[in-house]
Amino acid sequence: MATKTNKSVEPNIADLANGWLKSYNLQYKLEQESLNDEIDKALNDYFSKNGGSGGNRPDTKLLISDKNLNYYPILIEYKGYKDKLVKLNSDNQVENKNSKNEPNFKNINSYAVNGAVHYANALLHHTSYTDIIAIGMTGFKNEKDELEYSIGVYYVSKSNLGVGQKIGEYTDFSFLKKENFDDFIEKVKQLQLTPEEIEKIKEAREKEIDMSLVKLNNDIYQNEKGLGENDRVYLVASSIIATIGIPGKVKPLEKSDLKSSEEEGFRDGDIILSKIKSFLNEKKLPDSKKKLIIRTLQNTLTTDNINKPHNKESQLKRVFTKIVDDLGIYYKIGLTTDFTGKLFNEMYSWLGFTQDKLNDVVLTPSYVANLLVKLARINKDSYVWDFATGSAGLLVAAMNEMIIDAKNSIKSPEKLARKK
Repeated sequence: MATKTNKSVEPNIADLANGWLKSYNLQYKLEQESLNDEIDKALNDYFSKNGGSGGNRPDTKLLISDKNLNYYPILIEYKGYKDKLVKLNSDNQVENKNSKNEPNFKNINSYAVNGAVHYANALLHHTSYTDIIAIGMTGFKNEKDELEYSIGVYYVSKSNLGVGQKIGEYTDFSFLKKENFDDFIEKVKQLQLTPEEIEKIKEAREKEIDMSLVKLNNDIYQNEKGLGENDRVYLVASSIIATIGIPGKVKPLEKSDLKSSEEEGFRDGDIILSKIKSFLNEKKLPDSKKKLIIRTLQNTLTTDNINKPHNKESQLKRVFTKIVDDLGIYYKIGLTTDFTGKLFNEMYSWLGFTQDKLNDVVLTPSYVANLLVKLARINKDSYVWDFATGSAGLLVAAMNEMIIDAKNSIKSPEKLARKK
């Protein structure tokens, strides 16, 4: 007796779902089509679902604005098998990391929602978009040869540190229709994570940072000759400052902005330094501090060897690219961690044994910093002075507590923004 093969119905799923989008008069793009340059470039630059470089192609993608003209990328991934909608971990979160906090490529490849959330993180990492909708859809043919399907709709954002939150239950894509989208976005804005959930996500992200810093520093140490310990620290600091940007004032530096030119004033180091100066000017730093920072970083950024192109690429651009690819996601999502402390310790772990006595920094654990802040009864109107500031971990903990108090007590968005 012949048995029915377990054949993928992904083409049927895609046909059904894209048919909905077409009936809603939405301008959607298919796998090989371009949505916009920023999004296309981000998907290409981010590591692929197989762990390689580039090649991320959502099955369908859209860019939809709400009534306030805020644009939301919509990334959709289709699968064609039963039980391939989403894989969650023990905390009921999308399981795109394994126990070692490394990418779980099996889940990212096999499950529709997991793949869509992976694509969304590419946009968090490499674009200015901070709020993305990740949609997964899968299905199968039942015994009557009828198509059954399921849909997962998740919110991936700076506020949830890229892990994704389920928005609700849906049986079609009509929440994306123009007349329904504003109500859908209001529902999205009401999503909240508990303090316990946020803490768990932060802990996982901090472990990732440790791994990324080790990988980055090892890569530079092994493969980038001529860069001393200080150079590595200064290059990471320079790259982070240049790519943070200030909304509406200083555009974040992109990898493509570095052309590896040998023309004086337009070398990669000149371009990075110019962006740093723009950033510091907008931050209204005291002139003496600004000059100190620029002078310190300039010595590394403008050296001839690091700017001289080999095979049409300078060493500086190559290192800048590694830093952005490995660390960009963590400071772009605004992860409140003792990032500089982790960076300092990891970078200086490469010092020779004869200099070990110089590497005596011991960071205050984050839970101790938080306890000290609580004991000091910090609120939104406090002034905090740390007499022994190292990596500023205590000041970061105090700032977080002040912002929490401000959010809880100030109900005017305008006054809250000024206070923050």
